[in-house]
Amino acid sequence: MNCPTMPTSVDGSRQKLLASAERLFAERGFSGVSVRDIASGAGVNSALVGYYFGNKLGLLSAVYLRHCKPLNEERLRMLREFSRQPGGATLEQVLEAFLRPALVDAPDHNGRSEFTRLRSIISGENSALLEETIAENFDRPGRTFVDALARCLPHLTREDVLWRFHFLLGSLYHTGAHASRICILSGGQCDPSNAEASLAQLIPFMAAAFRSPQVLTEPADRLSYAAV
Repeated sequence: MNCPTMPTSVDGSRQKLLASAERLFAERGFSGVSVRDIASGAGVNSALVGYYFGNKLGLLSAVYLRHCKPLNEERLRMLREFSRQPGGATLEQVLEAFLRPALVDAPDHNGRSEFTRLRSIISGENSALLEETIAENFDRPGRTFVDALARCLPHLTREDVLWRFHFLLGSLYHTGAHASRICILSGGQCDPSNAEASLAQLIPFMAAAFRSPQVLTEPADRLSYAAV
């Protein structure tokens, strides 16, 4: 019995599948897209998803890998550059190193904005497998940035810094996934697709939030905030 022969080298079909998956995942999330949808969008046989990536989750992992590696490298490069200056990186510079590579389009406009939206949509899906994919790509560099933020904020506990980093991620994801809301509310005056405008607002906003006083927990488990 003769089995169908698959291509022996990575060709344009693999790249077409990656591009199709990225676009569809960004539009519908992971669970809302089938292998057939991805293959149809790429104009290739659905069997190639299994050949190149194993399954749909493997395809998502490949989409993450091709973006996360350069994204994380640029974040760490910027952080190292800022850290070399006398006194080390400022809080605003740490925030810029984390946010800018995620919000500014790649030079070839090959989907960085779409990937930011994809990350935002995927992060909202409750799946242990998806969480594992995200963790594999972002946990280690995330801890590096938490360490850098903690050095800038000696008045905070690490728990406080982690909470505020969590809220920073929420702001980043919301900006990527729901850009149309502020466009509508502002009558088009505020446009998150303008990365520089977003950074000009987001960095000082988050810096003020990070610099706010330590949160104290009262015995009755009520949060009290020191006066600013």
